[in-house]
Amino acid sequence: MEFIQKLFQSDFMPHGHCYFWKPEILWLTVGGDALTAAAYYSIPLMLLYFARTRQDLAHKHVFFLFAAFILLCGTTHVLDIWTAWVPTYRLAGVVKMVTGLVSIATAVVLYRSIPAMLAIPSNVQLESANRQLKEEIKEREKTQAQLNLTKRELETRVQERTAQLFQANRDLEAEIEERKKAQKALLDKNHDLVRINADLDSFVYLASHDLKSPVANMEGLLVALREEMAAPDGAVEPVLERLETSVRKINRTILDLSDVSKIQRRAENEVQEEIQFDKLLADVLGSIQHMVQQSGVQIIADFSRQPSIWFFPQHLQSILQNLLTNAIKYRSSERAPVVKVSTEETAEYVVLTVEDNGIGIDLNRHRKKIFNLFKRLHDHVEGNGVGLYVIKRIIDNYQGKIEVQSEVNKGSTFRVFFLKTNGATLASNEITEQRTIASDAESTNDLQPAE
Repeated sequence: MEFIQKLFQSDFMPHGHCYFWKPEILWLTVGGDALTAAAYYSIPLMLLYFARTRQDLAHKHVFFLFAAFILLCGTTHVLDIWTAWVPTYRLAGVVKMVTGLVSIATAVVLYRSIPAMLAIPSNVQLESANRQLKEEIKEREKTQAQLNLTKRELETRVQERTAQLFQANRDLEAEIEERKKAQKALLDKNHDLVRINADLDSFVYLASHDLKSPVANMEGLLVALREEMAAPDGAVEPVLERLETSVRKINRTILDLSDVSKIQRRAENEVQEEIQFDKLLADVLGSIQHMVQQSGVQIIADFSRQPSIWFFPQHLQSILQNLLTNAIKYRSSERAPVVKVSTEETAEYVVLTVEDNGIGIDLNRHRKKIFNLFKRLHDHVEGNGVGLYVIKRIIDNYQGKIEVQSEVNKGSTFRVFFLKTNGATLASNEITEQRTIASDAESTNDLQPAE
């Protein structure tokens, strides 16, 4: 505490006594200290100015420590001048101690900063890097020029490709136009085919309709002729029998044509109904009762799994009757004929199955022509090959299908799949289609000459 209290006291002998107050020594020492102090005070100012001006300067703390260190050194020289007359050696010692501490701190920081400072590029290195950078800039300029040239070439190619695409687009538009014309011609041709088909349907309908009456008259005349020309020797009888056989064949052909015509010319009053299979079977058996009795066939029916169906009564009766008559016609002479009729239901269809133990069909030979019009697979039984065609047409008209399994001398199984559908929807579609067909038929009839 005494040291601090006497810090500014001059209780010692002034330093000038050491020089014996000789002016040449005193003022030489004081002048040297004054010049040194002036330099030491100006150098920190320049360092501080440099550090503050260079904002990108690294290690600024080193500059600040050097400025403080040099400033304190200048202060020690000022105190040396002061103590030459005023012996405040305590104050001078404190300043020298602070100067020493700041000097040590500056040395330590400088030591630690030397590696980083050494990493700072020299002027030679900077000039070399600058030359390398200029060379890189030149290379980049060359590359940029090459890129610009490539860009211009690419733009030229793009323009050429765009022109090609434009031409291709025009060619495509022309092709589309040609295709539209071809499509229109095809539609016109299709319309002509529809009209021709309607003409053929009308022809079949009119032929079968107009021939029914003459054939019926021929049958009546044959009966009358048989009664009038009865001869004891019986010479005319074989001729009449052959004539009756021919008339029956003509009549059967006309009836078959009539059935085909009915499929293609649907009546406008057709209405879908819920049909009970047992009642339908009874009606069909009633219409072919003579054939059933003559053949001795056993009919086994099982409708327990699906007792009814929504369909058109006339078409469904035609399907079942054709299947039953075929099963009876092509029965085997080696065993008693049996026909099984059953129904079932799947997710999409109501299935009608007719199975017989007849002579069967060689599917390897005849599978593709089973449902063709006027195609017969057996010649020993009378028929025109129309029944299965009629069934196939009916089923196709209502998006159904038919499958056949058969083995020679063992029997055949026909499965008819009726597509499940809402009755009202199907009836609506039928009415629309019937109106279209009726319109085509009216157009066709308008072209026919009046009788």
